[in-house]
Amino acid sequence: MSANTPRRNILDALNSTAELLSPSPGPRTNGFASPSISPEEEALREAVRQARIRQMADIVDIEDEELDDHADLSFLQSSLSQAVSAHGRASAATGGFRVNYDQGTVIRAIDVGGVDQDQKISEFISGKIDNASHGYTVASAMERLGMTSLEDIIHGLEVRLLRHQVIGLAWMLDMEHSEYKGGILADDMGLGKTVEMIATMVKNMPAPDSSAQTTLIVVPAALMLQWKEEVEQKTNGSLSVHIYHGKDKLKKLSDVKKFDVIVTTYQTLSNDFVTPSDIDTIDEAAWLAKKGGPLARCIFHRVVADEAQYIRNRGTKASISMAYVRATYRWTLTGTPITNSLADIYGFLRFGRFRPWNDWNSYNEYICKVQSDDAPLAGMRAQGILSPLILRRTKESQLEGKAILDLKPKDIELVELEFSDEEREVYKSFEVQSRIRINRFIKSGKLVKNHTAILVMILRLRQLCCHPHLILAQGSDFDDPTVMMGGDADAKELSRALKQKGNQWITRMKARFMRRARAAELEDNDDSDGHNTCPMCNDMYSLAAGRILGGCAHEMCDQCLDDLRNAPPEHNGIFGYGSEKENEAAEKRYEEAAAKGHRACPKCKTMQDVSDKNVFKAAAFQPTDEDMEAEERDRQRKARSRLYQDTKTPVIDIDDDDFGNSDDDDLPDLAQIMAQPAKKKQKTKRTQSDDDDDATLSAPLGSNGGIGQARKAGSSPAGKRKAPDDEDDEENEDTHHEKVSDATLATWRRGDDDMEPSTKMMQLIEYIKDWESTGDKIIVYSQWTSNLDLLETLFARHGVRSLRFDGKMDRHSRDSVLKSFKQPLGPRVILISTKSGGVGLNLTAANRIVNMDLSWNYAAESQAYDRAHRIGQDKPVWVKRLVVKDTIEQRMLKLQEVKVGLAEAALGEGTGKLHKLSVKDIKFLFGFSKAQVPTTDGQDDDDRPVIGM
Repeated sequence: MSANTPRRNILDALNSTAELLSPSPGPRTNGFASPSISPEEEALREAVRQARIRQMADIVDIEDEELDDHADLSFLQSSLSQAVSAHGRASAATGGFRVNYDQGTVIRAIDVGGVDQDQKISEFISGKIDNASHGYTVASAMERLGMTSLEDIIHGLEVRLLRHQVIGLAWMLDMEHSEYKGGILADDMGLGKTVEMIATMVKNMPAPDSSAQTTLIVVPAALMLQWKEEVEQKTNGSLSVHIYHGKDKLKKLSDVKKFDVIVTTYQTLSNDFVTPSDIDTIDEAAWLAKKGGPLARCIFHRVVADEAQYIRNRGTKASISMAYVRATYRWTLTGTPITNSLADIYGFLRFGRFRPWNDWNSYNEYICKVQSDDAPLAGMRAQGILSPLILRRTKESQLEGKAILDLKPKDIELVELEFSDEEREVYKSFEVQSRIRINRFIKSGKLVKNHTAILVMILRLRQLCCHPHLILAQGSDFDDPTVMMGGDADAKELSRALKQKGNQWITRMKARFMRRARAAELEDNDDSDGHNTCPMCNDMYSLAAGRILGGCAHEMCDQCLDDLRNAPPEHNGIFGYGSEKENEAAEKRYEEAAAKGHRACPKCKTMQDVSDKNVFKAAAFQPTDEDMEAEERDRQRKARSRLYQDTKTPVIDIDDDDFGNSDDDDLPDLAQIMAQPAKKKQKTKRTQSDDDDDATLSAPLGSNGGIGQARKAGSSPAGKRKAPDDEDDEENEDTHHEKVSDATLATWRRGDDDMEPSTKMMQLIEYIKDWESTGDKIIVYSQWTSNLDLLETLFARHGVRSLRFDGKMDRHSRDSVLKSFKQPLGPRVILISTKSGGVGLNLTAANRIVNMDLSWNYAAESQAYDRAHRIGQDKPVWVKRLVVKDTIEQRMLKLQEVKVGLAEAALGEGTGKLHKLSVKDIKFLFGFSKAQVPTTDGQDDDDRPVIGM
């Protein structure tokens, strides 16, 4: 057998497996027939097949030297088939803790550049790219636009353009008339991307005889009305605009074509691009063009993706739908092109159909894989790809020797605060428990697998920095609330679900999540753990954001649940297909349910109560490692029992430890746990290493026979903690931290009028009082609406008039709040959730900003600040970022530097450092006593990358 035989056989196996993904052309049973195939389509099918072969090779990732002449090729064939099945579904590209990206989503025709892909790659790499300024000056741009001075107004536009906007418009028009037919406008927040886009629309109107007359603008829901108003005001109503959303969705293609501009959301667009499950991906485009929703069947003059970070993940419904939109010109607008990985860029390239890099295999090979091994090289390559396609100016940019914008300065100050003694005591107790749990993950080699649990611990420590009530209120049923750092806080949610729905419902939910956990293991994909797809927004969401509707047990994300509650009931006007009497009865039932505040499940459309009392957190049903080990042992017992029944031969009983490392008993039925006081478990024999840290993980959940009485934290089976080994000194430090007193917990648990203000809150009140004499308006940002609730309570005590703006408000309420805030005599302070305030708002009425808590990604913070520091701001902007010393917040600053470095690497700004977190970095983040500031060039095991931000 020759040396090439194993590789040849593998390629044969890959080739055969890919055939499963590329069915031969012919009539289909899904209602769409393909009676004949053109040579071009046949070539595309072959290109897709070859691309999928390459994708499967990447998934199994087998090297020549790992094979021998006895390789079991039939097993390989089976493995590949399983890989096709597992990776043919969209997997989560967010989540996990490493430089991660989605390489598992099935390759579609829209992921393939064409049959001449290799030639295009060669042409691109050999070509010279000069994108310093695209060669434009203000004078040359004015000449291109037929302007004699900057005082001129573009015909069809009602506003004068600034210098950089004149250059932007000239570049955009030239891009539309180039081979690219569009591009990526990535100007910094506040430089006027919307105005530049509208100017492009009026300067390049469709020809009167063109069948494509309409521009489609796709935006986050909060920006629909703003875009409509901007287009109408800046064109003096010369362009007709329609918001395609909710009850205003258009039913006919002809109705869509009546308008110059259609504005819709990513979610609504995705609903028009849903395909049957039996449609092969290569036929999706043709099926949508014939049988999709009105937006899928329409050919547009231009399509615009605003806040385009929504489509950076190629596996999401929004990204796929945008790539399928048919239009002559295609524009990507975003102030943050990259946030997580250089793979973010691919979603933009695919949407824009920018060859050759709209081919996933090529981009993956050239950029994404390289980022893991040689991040600077990947960054330089990304710059080369973006250069001819992107125009990006920052507020710090110079234009012909002058600042690009004549804005007043923006001062950002990091304000470091000291906890009070009691706050430090509470924080320390939670941090100690988090270290104990991190130790366990590290020892068991399951740090990456438990990334969801780590995120929850990080979240709770961050919330403690704002006010302990945010956490203590959730642990009111526990004698020691720090058990929430051990994952037992969900027991409270399970208890509530048991009372509401009963044991049978609980068992069904736990079985559902167990199946998912097992499937994630089979996929061997860390990113798939704990993620699902929301039926409303069609995007993936983390386990922590999942919510289960009590009425039908279907799931959705928490943000869509808020939108569902606050939006009016949506219905298509069809109440059944029975007799007139039956339809009238159905309509009456719907009206009665709507009057009660019920809403329709986005999946099954059943009207039901969606209030907090009838909705449950999905994370409560996620199996723990112990649950999975217990289930595996039970499966093994059943297998041995079946073997005995089949062979009639006695089978030797094997100890459970032979099937896993857990020493815990099998988990009893939840109803039994709730019904009776837990009994002290009989301890099994353990080794020194097993006993070291694992014994400290469980703490008492209460002495009233509640949800189990686990062994006391910090205790060995004998009641005394063993002396740690020398090598574990660092890991075990502080584990004897004294329990916080009940009086202290009671004080900080209060969130009512008697609430004890936190250190950050007192600093905020001091700022508001100091700035009162200036008359300046103030924005207060926080990640969590529960923190905004506490601030409103505090403001009432101090007589501070304030407004509130968050994602739970409907569109009318938001518009009313912003209008009131902009009034000179309106309230001086507005409380805004960072996420809702970071997208699309114009808040130039304010010039003072206080950020109560840091974001993971500084780009999100910067967006929020720039809502005030933008065109129209005539005062200096002052930003105070509040952090508490010696907490997780202070350590997060290092992670923010990593994120900013990622964007800089691709955009050619700053130092461009790329970084991945290691075990040492995790220890640093959680405040282990001997942990050092993270570095990028460690050599020991602790420096191995395990987490990507």
